[in-house]
Amino acid sequence: MKLTEKTFDLFQEDGSLLEKNIRFQEDGRVLGVQHFDRQYWSVVGTQIVLTNEHKTPSIIFACCLEHGDLFAFFGQSAKDGNNKARFILFETGAASVPAVAPAPDLTPALMILERKLDHMRDTMNLVSQRSSRSSSKIKVLFLIHNMALWDSLRDVYALMAARDNYEVIVATSPRYFPATQDYQAEDEVHQGLEQQSIPHIRFKDDFESALQVIKAIAPDVIFRQMPWEVNTPEPFQTQHLNFARLCYVPYYGLNILEKLTAEENEQDFSADQYFHRMCWRMYCENEPLYQRMKEKSLRGGDNIVVSGHPKLDRLWESRKNSEWPIKSEGEKKFRLIWAPHHTIGNGWLDFGIFPQTFGDMLQWAEDAQDIEFVLRPHPLLFNSLLFYKLFNEQQVEQFKKLWNRLPNTALSEGGDYGPLLAASDAMITEGVSFLAEYQIFHDKPLIFLDSQRHRGFNAVGEKIMRGTYNATTIQAAREIVDSYRQKGNDPLADIRKENFDMMMPWPGKAAERIVDDIQANIAL
Repeated sequence: MKLTEKTFDLFQEDGSLLEKNIRFQEDGRVLGVQHFDRQYWSVVGTQIVLTNEHKTPSIIFACCLEHGDLFAFFGQSAKDGNNKARFILFETGAASVPAVAPAPDLTPALMILERKLDHMRDTMNLVSQRSSRSSSKIKVLFLIHNMALWDSLRDVYALMAARDNYEVIVATSPRYFPATQDYQAEDEVHQGLEQQSIPHIRFKDDFESALQVIKAIAPDVIFRQMPWEVNTPEPFQTQHLNFARLCYVPYYGLNILEKLTAEENEQDFSADQYFHRMCWRMYCENEPLYQRMKEKSLRGGDNIVVSGHPKLDRLWESRKNSEWPIKSEGEKKFRLIWAPHHTIGNGWLDFGIFPQTFGDMLQWAEDAQDIEFVLRPHPLLFNSLLFYKLFNEQQVEQFKKLWNRLPNTALSEGGDYGPLLAASDAMITEGVSFLAEYQIFHDKPLIFLDSQRHRGFNAVGEKIMRGTYNATTIQAAREIVDSYRQKGNDPLADIRKENFDMMMPWPGKAAERIVDDIQANIAL
């Protein structure tokens, strides 16, 4: 639809004709209006805004109804006050549209639009306020819905909180669970932040009101943890937050995959989703991944900054405070982490093979009492078992009891896993993030339990995989571990060291580079 090729009549909600034969010009003027506050038009996001000569908004049209090739737009006054006049903009010549708008029939539709228009008004007011602000502090909001991903942002938050020119706010939110088709686990995030003594506000429900609070806080910058819109309640999705500068640090330590699904024309998941396109800044791990993201991004990478990754830095630093959950006396036993992935269905990554391997892992743990096994499942694994109906809740709990009953086993869920990785001697994993992250500890062998049906690796991922030992069964993994324990041979250690150097161009400096970049480039 090209607005400049159409003619419209403007009605008030009660059917009163306000303006006739309005035309939108290419230069932004509106012809045919008699009121000074409707002289210009523009498009803001998906809304049409009428303004006066000073660009002050008068009417915001936030919804369009289409009938054949004819259109009607529904709008609301952009002026302050509780009596919010509503308007209808009809395309002239619509045979099916009466000359006078039937208010009784249109009122229900306009009532539905009211909340959306309120959001638009709040956003425009916020932008107007920001243009006249006098504070020199950079106000940053961290919107957190998954505590397991907090490591990617924790050091950025801590560094900002320690600087005088930043004002930092953390807010919690629930996240989406496919098995229950709703948003849950805000309590987990709250408790995790409490344990770290991080002040925060809680958005547990009533997310429409929470969005109003966010706009009242008026952050200059918002960090969201993930680019996936479905993971976060609708009012916290990209289209409602882009009144601020959106920033993103990938929740995974290193992107090693080319695609997520088997679709031929899949939108790039790491650089070119709607969220990525709307970001003011995306922070990238290293130069090879920057080149890939730049190529994949429709924006051409103008919002991507190479910074290193705070999550990888935290893993690197965790060497200083290793911690193992199994306490045993006598000579130290060999410590092995088992890290199964959650993608046990078909069509999404397809790395997970827990349903085929959990029995063999239980048997291995029973047989090898001289090895200590810590199960570190992906945070979504047990939920995925329920979602795909491979386990029921009783079976999940029964497995956990079987695993925990042994003296040489433990289950590690939630929280910071860096100290666990630092304390281990080796890892067996199906992927994905641990294939890169465990190579931060490049002196420890890493075994990839290959599903043989997973998505392909990108060029960085292919290099990462050169540092792993490949196995397709638990028996093959056992043989690799036994050989290493008996002979001490680890021919891939040098490759993992090369991968470490590639992943960490500035060890320990990523958070500082991110905070400095925001400070240097933001215009208050």
